[in-house]
Amino acid sequence: MKVEDFIQEFRSTVMDNEVPYFWTSENIVRYLNEAVQEACERAKLIEDRSTPSVCSLLIEPGVSTYNLHPSVLEIKRLTLNGQKLEETSVDELDEDSPGWELLSGKPSHFIFEQASGAQPPRLRFVRSPVSAGSVALTVFRGALKPLSADVDAAKPEVHERFHERLMDWVLHRAYLKQDADTFDPSKAAQSLALFVQAFGERPDANVQRKHRDRRPPVVAINW
Repeated sequence: MKVEDFIQEFRSTVMDNEVPYFWTSENIVRYLNEAVQEACERAKLIEDRSTPSVCSLLIEPGVSTYNLHPSVLEIKRLTLNGQKLEETSVDELDEDSPGWELLSGKPSHFIFEQASGAQPPRLRFVRSPVSAGSVALTVFRGALKPLSADVDAAKPEVHERFHERLMDWVLHRAYLKQDADTFDPSKAAQSLALFVQAFGERPDANVQRKHRDRRPPVVAINW
């Protein structure tokens, strides 16, 4: 479905067909961008191993932490100079390898730090590298750029089979608009339930952190 198709279907569903509209096209597309991001975060819909700006990185000697592309939600696989590194966490390292932050040498593991506030997602190597190298990532991510109401032919980046279910989020947000002619909390809840049924609940930050910390423990790093 193209942006224009979403707008047309939305107006038909809510019977908002006469000017002035209750919801502008900009409103609808903003909700659609939210829907894409929500679906990606809940269901990991976009796996990427080929976009250079997202999946390729050069590392420098003495630099252990690197900003990632803002769209990155999770690292599925990472290789450094062709060698696969395993993911770990600060909690695991503090328990199994005290003093790990002082280590330098050939990296053996990595830590993925999710975006927080204005800070983009980050990649942190365990040991700090002593030589340059190249990183190849396979990631789950959100859309690379938002859709616009001015580009009617654009499509959401997620696979087309999910497009119909994105409309549930658009309707959910639309029915929460604070206006006597638009606000309908019952319909908003019904639409949200359908979206959750399709893409799952949205884990909060604590749930995501605990999920990462349940990874198999790392072998203690040798000094």
